[in-house]
This record gives sequence, structure tokens and C-alpha cells, in this order.
Amino acid sequence: MKTHELILNETRNVKFSAWIQNVGGEFGKLEKRPAILILPGGGYSFCSDREAEVVAAPYLKAGFQAFILRYSTGERKDWPNPLNDYEQAMELILSRADEWHVQTDKIAVLGFSAGGHLAACAATKGKHRPNAAILGYAALSQETADMCQPGMPSPINDVDKDTCPVFLFASRDDNIVPVQDTVDFEKALLANGIMFESHIYAYGMHGFSTGERYLNPNKNCSRVSHWVQDSIEWLAEVFGTLQSEGFSSPAYSGRVNGDWDTMLSADCTMAHLRKQPEAVQQLLAEVIAVISAIVAQKTGKGLSMTPFFKMIKLRDLMTMIGQPESAIERIDVSLRQFSNVR
Repeated sequence: MKTHELILNETRNVKFSAWIQNVGGEFGKLEKRPAILILPGGGYSFCSDREAEVVAAPYLKAGFQAFILRYSTGERKDWPNPLNDYEQAMELILSRADEWHVQTDKIAVLGFSAGGHLAACAATKGKHRPNAAILGYAALSQETADMCQPGMPSPINDVDKDTCPVFLFASRDDNIVPVQDTVDFEKALLANGIMFESHIYAYGMHGFSTGERYLNPNKNCSRVSHWVQDSIEWLAEVFGTLQSEGFSSPAYSGRVNGDWDTMLSADCTMAHLRKQPEAVQQLLAEVIAVISAIVAQKTGKGLSMTPFFKMIKLRDLMTMIGQPESAIERIDVSLRQFSNVR
């Protein structure tokens, strides 16, 4: 493993650390690794050491290249200095991706508290958006962001259809960043069809880092440390599992369903498909008739547009009633010829 310590901005004391693991050789056919960029918390007053190198260790063990950015804080925290620091760090990682063996479409950002605010801003409005974001007890609302510095953006307001998948963790009784920040961010992700996973623990003081007692002696829920392994397993589902020969296919896309994609597909919900133009309805007529007949045979009732049938994806509905994969793929291919009308 090679380590690098770089100064990205001497005036603002912006520091960048890199831990680069080898590829090939004993690692078989592995040529590239996923990467994680860690943004410590500290209320934009400083960058906490408890949320830096110690956090990188489990991701290194999981096969990631790990980077830590100590961004602009204190008197130098004026926005958008911290976001500019993030952009510079990402540009550095991308420019040296071959040298550092980084798979450039599998870069995650992990931020805590104020660093979580910065990570969320990167995911929602950054020039170099990450491919996944992990947000720990993050300052996400306008009110909480203003506590760090008045006028900073609220990531909740900036979530859009291009936001990457997000993993969130927080504690219910956080006494510094209200858990409502996490809940409201979840709602914004839902409204934009973005895939996410969230863990809100029963209790725990703000800033519990990876959950080890030596890092935070405060009374925390015994399960807060689980977020680390859960986030690693979640990233494997988002990016694909890292193997000696490369990556497996991702377990799912970054979206809840196909309603938000450019083209229609069998992954769109029934309600969304039923709103599409007449040409799409004609295409669907035969398959809807088949589905209705099977539902009537099994339940004695017709196909209903109740909330269940409205929100279910066409692919899942066809699978549920026993349609062969070949039939599902035929309708999927046909639907992908039509632009998604929202």
C-alpha cells in the first residue's frame, strides 16, 4: 500500500490524504478498485480526527482505495470554499485514476455532520457528483446548515433526479443535528425516485463515528457501529461486488423504478405506464388483458388500480402472475422504444 499526503490549498490549509492499494499480482486479475472520499465533521470549525483515518480502515479492508479531505474550516469556511475543495479533490482522483487504480464510475463520498452537509451538497449540486453518498448524522436542513454558517445551501432543497443513491445513518435523539434532517432528506429522495437505505438508531449522542467506545464514551445504542458494515455491503449492491476478476453486476439501479428514466421500460410502475400516450396503451393492451385474465382467474376480481396495483412495477406484476422471463423481456424491449413522458 502506498500513502500520499498533499496540500491542495496552502492558504486555506486544505489537506488531502490517499491510501492506495495494489492491484494484479496476488490480487489476480483485479485492475481497478472502488474508491471512497471521506469528509470528517466538525461544524465547519475543524475536521475531526475521529472521523478520518479510523473510518478509512474498514473500507480499505473491503478493497477500496481511500481518500480523506480536510477541507476549508474556521475563518476559511466561507461558502463555496468547502465545495470547491471537494471539486479539487475529485478532479485529482479522476486525473490520477490510472495511477491510483480507481474505477471512476464507482467513487463514493462519506461525510459526517458538517462533512455530511458537504457530501450531500456534492451529491446534489456538485460538478463532479459521486456515484454514491453515505451521510452520517448530517446537517441537511437550512436551519441546521445556518448553525454552521448562515447562507449555506440546504441539500434537502437541492435533491433532484440526478442525485446518486444514498445511505443515511443517524440517531433518534441526536442533540445537535435533529434527526428530522435525515427524515426530510429521505422524503426528498423518495419524491425524486432515488434509491436509498436509512438506519435511524434508537438513541445515541451526536458524533459517534464508527461506534467504538474509545472514540466516543457517550452512551450510544449498541447497534450504531453496524452502519459501517451495512454501508460496505450496500456499496457492493450499488457498485457490484469487488472480486479478484473485477466487479459483479450491481444488485439494483440507482432509482426506485423506471418512472424517472429517459425511456420507458418494464421497470416503470403501472400507474405511470397508464398515463403514457395512446401508442404505449396500444402496446400494453395485450399484456394488460393477459394480466387481467390471470388476476380474475386467481382472485375472482378484475385488475384494480388500487394503490398496490398502481405502484407495482410492470416487471414485478408479470413475474407475480407467472409470466415467463421471455415475455417480460419482449415487452421491456418494446417499451424502451418510447420516450418517457412525465
